[in-house]
Amino acid sequence: MSHPLPPNTVHIWLVDPTTVTDTQLLDHYHQLLTPDEHERWVRYRFDKDKHQHLVTRALLRHTLSLYAPQLAPADWRFVLNSHGKPAVTNPMELPLQFNLSHTSNSVALAVTLGREIGVDVEKIKTVEQVRGLASRCFTEEENDYLFDGDNESLLWRFFKLWTLKEAYIKACGRGLSISLQALSFSPKADPLHLSFHEGHADDPDRWSFRVWQLSPEHLLSLAVQQPKTEPLNVMFYQALPLRDFTAISLEEVIAR
Repeated sequence: MSHPLPPNTVHIWLVDPTTVTDTQLLDHYHQLLTPDEHERWVRYRFDKDKHQHLVTRALLRHTLSLYAPQLAPADWRFVLNSHGKPAVTNPMELPLQFNLSHTSNSVALAVTLGREIGVDVEKIKTVEQVRGLASRCFTEEENDYLFDGDNESLLWRFFKLWTLKEAYIKACGRGLSISLQALSFSPKADPLHLSFHEGHADDPDRWSFRVWQLSPEHLLSLAVQQPKTEPLNVMFYQALPLRDFTAISLEEVIAR
């Protein structure tokens, strides 16, 4: 049975890899890997990174098959563009677009139809870890916003801007060829307003952005190629790949 994905809708699938411990299930995940994915799994030095990679690939394959059940999870094939953004290569009528992000204890997969999409999830770090990054990655207006408050406010504001910029860059599929300082968010505007600098050519009005607090220590941002004047329906799911999934109400995911 197909999982419906209406127009102007984004589904965000979440999993904490540390909660996936069933050995039989993990063995099944291994069987889904292509030779390239298995080679990447082998190259990870630490067991936690191997485990996260395994769960992430299973989440992607399981979820895409919910939308296109004619393809089994093991049958999906992907290609990377010159900046490393993946896309489906299987011939199909449904124009599925997706983007993945992961950090400590959290993997996020965003899926939509026929539009560029980017998602970024980050675990909140310490003030000492972000102060130096702010001056190198953010504009003067953004830094004024960042440092107008206490240390706790600084952290949340930093990662709000950071994840928004990363989500946009991932949606564009151009990686580090776009400077973080070429983008500027007016974070107090509602809806979020994006402008461009340093000769970056794009129309900010063709993008919609959202930010959520997933947990006391995780923040997630979404960028979708859709005019911000159009309605955007976002649904969250907590997933256990190849076993089950549960819809999460937006009350459980705090908008920030």
